[in-house]
Amino acid sequence: MTSATDRIIKLYKYESFLYFLLWTGAVLYSIYKVFLINSYFTNYDDLYGDFAPGWTWIGRKQDVSDEEWRIWVPLMIKLIPWLFLHHFISHFIKIISNSMLLCCWYILISLLFLYYCIGTFSMLCALMHPSILYILTYKRGKSIIWMINILFLFIIHFLKIPGGSFQNTLKLNDEEHYILTHILCWVQLRSISYSMDNIKSHLENKCDYILFFVQNLLYKLAYCLYLPTLSLGPLVLYQEFINSVKGSFQFLRPANLGNFLFNVIRYIFWILFANLFLHFLYFSAIQYHLEVIKDLNPWALYGLGYCMGQFFLIKYVVVYGLNHTLCAIDNVKAPPQPKCVARIHLYSDMWKYFDQGLYKFLIRYMV
Repeated sequence: MTSATDRIIKLYKYESFLYFLLWTGAVLYSIYKVFLINSYFTNYDDLYGDFAPGWTWIGRKQDVSDEEWRIWVPLMIKLIPWLFLHHFISHFIKIISNSMLLCCWYILISLLFLYYCIGTFSMLCALMHPSILYILTYKRGKSIIWMINILFLFIIHFLKIPGGSFQNTLKLNDEEHYILTHILCWVQLRSISYSMDNIKSHLENKCDYILFFVQNLLYKLAYCLYLPTLSLGPLVLYQEFINSVKGSFQFLRPANLGNFLFNVIRYIFWILFANLFLHFLYFSAIQYHLEVIKDLNPWALYGLGYCMGQFFLIKYVVVYGLNHTLCAIDNVKAPPQPKCVARIHLYSDMWKYFDQGLYKFLIRYMV
């Protein structure tokens, strides 16, 4: 027997339309209240570089206080020629169906990019991190693997301290330090995925030890340093990555190329859209001024929370969406872009549909 709570209640069209108008009006009004906060920054003494001159045709300064957006967009621009080279060469390697050569190319192009972007010592850190983990966790049980990886997570936590000994020793500026430590975090997650997916094959291997060891090291390095997801994600599980490496070659069809171009244009639009509204809504900068937030009325607070949530969404829609599109060229099944947070009503669904790669990681290895 179907309970009353299982039945779908259909609303009248006029009632649904009324709710839509009320919801949209409330959102727009709360955003307008956030816009009014801008008066605080009219004669603002910008000691911390929270604002940039902005686009000349708008004539307003732009909020650049969000560290992620300030670093991610230039990083994606730097990646463009390297990603083109990555896909161009790998396309020809796949024609001859040599998975080892393909892995070597994935490793090489990523190391060259890291050398260009953050220098020699940082490149070596990104290479040594998964290599050391591979040696320490090789032929180990699940408990030992988790203990080693948790230890490395603690180490990364201390390496991330701004202005710390790690940053000073490598002589990194704040942007380079941010990029390197985030790469190490992504590599750490991928190392866990690799180790957990290969426990059985490592323990039961009876083939040539050296050949097996080196071959799997190359597989792991290619996975951990895979350029499209190296620095910005999303998280692709090892089995999904290696299936594409060992899979049969597929030519890029015109329909797929058209879909690729459409998606690239779509995400470029969202980058421009985000930068446009950062000229008018300074919700990122206002976070650092608690004395102003304390005096906000409820409507302004609601709008502030909504704007912060939507901007957070746009950042990951752009990054995960673009990288999903780039991975598709290599037939790597990367998680799709997150769903709109304004349409998610259960926080349990936030885990499932915002970062699906992390969700699958948690379900597969930790539940």
